[in-house]
Amino acid sequence: MCSSVARTGGGLPLRAPVTAQLLDRPFAHCATLAVLPDGSLLAAWFAGSYETAPDVAILAARLDAPGVGWSAPWVLVDVPGYSVGQPVFLARPAGELWLFFVVIEGRGSGWTGALPYRQRSSDGGRSWTDRQLLLDYPGLMFRSRPLILASRIVVPMYDENTWQSRMLTSDDGGQSWRLAAPIDSPPGNIHPTLVQLDGGRLLAYLRPGGKGGAIWRTESADGGETWSDPAPTPLPNPNSGFDLLRLQSGRLALAFNNSDQLRTPLCVALARQDEQWDRVRTLEDALGEFSYPTLAQTHDSQIHVVYTYRRRHIQYASFSEKWLEKGMAIHEQDPRRDSAVSDPF
Repeated sequence: MCSSVARTGGGLPLRAPVTAQLLDRPFAHCATLAVLPDGSLLAAWFAGSYETAPDVAILAARLDAPGVGWSAPWVLVDVPGYSVGQPVFLARPAGELWLFFVVIEGRGSGWTGALPYRQRSSDGGRSWTDRQLLLDYPGLMFRSRPLILASRIVVPMYDENTWQSRMLTSDDGGQSWRLAAPIDSPPGNIHPTLVQLDGGRLLAYLRPGGKGGAIWRTESADGGETWSDPAPTPLPNPNSGFDLLRLQSGRLALAFNNSDQLRTPLCVALARQDEQWDRVRTLEDALGEFSYPTLAQTHDSQIHVVYTYRRRHIQYASFSEKWLEKGMAIHEQDPRRDSAVSDPF
């Protein structure tokens, strides 16, 4: 069953689930999103009985055009008897699509026993190579999109055992890989999200450990080899995933939970490259979990996001940068009033 995605006038879309909750896989979480060369969107997430259950597989669905709707989901990765997760797409400049993910191979170990893999597609995700182990490093995990620099690929990763972010880099197009030094911060950190700023600097936002509190930030001036000492930002975080994206305009978009305790509300903020987050919109503000957003921007400048909806299904939304510009000042936001329900986007 596919989900209809309709647009209203002025390019303002309606939200829609990528798929309804599945009876055979009632748990859904941690979506990734890729823009394919033909302009279609490909989403993937992991789903099963519960997180880390041995029946968890990575599912995928395609959105060819808003009026057509998302395709029915299909199984992208299934390792019988083993749980998989943390899918991340990388669309290569020549058209090849990569999928990074992990397989929990240590029985009863949970994410600390997960190993990182990659598989490749040359036909837009319709067929795939066999999975390839990247490093024999239990607990090395993916979450956020990689960056393609002039002569380097930087894959943001983290160590589930130590709660330290790591950067996996390749200077030969992914033939070989090396890990940069760990990024340390007092509460621990994971889920680094990367953008490249004007002048070539890399900016990473980090999910904090412990009880959360705030998003942390760090910078690199050497292509991800070394990083500055992390420091907290003014942006709240309840120890939950978020996503940072450089838009075609050069500005930054951040999808995050605007709370230091709860995984609601789910918001999107807009800033210049000086990180002055001055406008914010709310996607979800009900009670419950709305988390782990992933952003993408298509060639028509439309912004797209997929996210976990109460761990029952993956939700999709799309909006313009102009819609973000008209959001509330971030220091004035009352998520209950600046609602996607009362102010459709």
